[in-house]
Amino acid sequence: MTRRASAVAQTRRRIIEATRELHAERGISATSWDAIAARAGVGVGTVYRHFPSLDELVPACGEVSMEIVALPDPDDAPNLFEGLRTPDERLGRLVGETFAIYERGARELRPVRREPHAHPSVAAAAEALEASLSALVDGALEPLDADPQDRAVVRAMIDLGTWEALRSAGLDTAAAVAAVSEMLATRMTAPASARPASP
Repeated sequence: MTRRASAVAQTRRRIIEATRELHAERGISATSWDAIAARAGVGVGTVYRHFPSLDELVPACGEVSMEIVALPDPDDAPNLFEGLRTPDERLGRLVGETFAIYERGARELRPVRREPHAHPSVAAAAEALEASLSALVDGALEPLDADPQDRAVVRAMIDLGTWEALRSAGLDTAAAVAAVSEMLATRMTAPASARPASP
């Protein structure tokens, strides 16, 4: 790579990283071109030269963000639970896998969850997140006697908001995984007479 090409690539990376930081701090819709330029240490014209519109900038940021998040392919989700037979094992793997996603990419996922309407590429990222989480839940619960209410509870307990609340309460990842896994396994192994009736 020539010196000029290297400088162009570095500037592009600075703009993308500045934009991603601002999306996390302020939100996607509230991030202005002036703020991006100031954060990246370049002129507004330089931002426009690299990214003439949001249709170039937002997907470029999303590509970097989703590489960090590294969602499991929904088609591969069942393989993650191969050989795990008990509810404790299967739910522990589920919670561990989903909380690892948030450890890697909570900063990247918050704007996606808050503003899927901001750009079609953000909506696609939100759909990809939901597809991956749904596939993980399906994979974990497939051999268990889970009804729709069980599934809804499991999905809620592995949500980004649940992880954030547990971390805010002072639990590290291992403690958060253990707490949620134990609660879900207790629910799934409770006698039918002790479980709440579905509405």
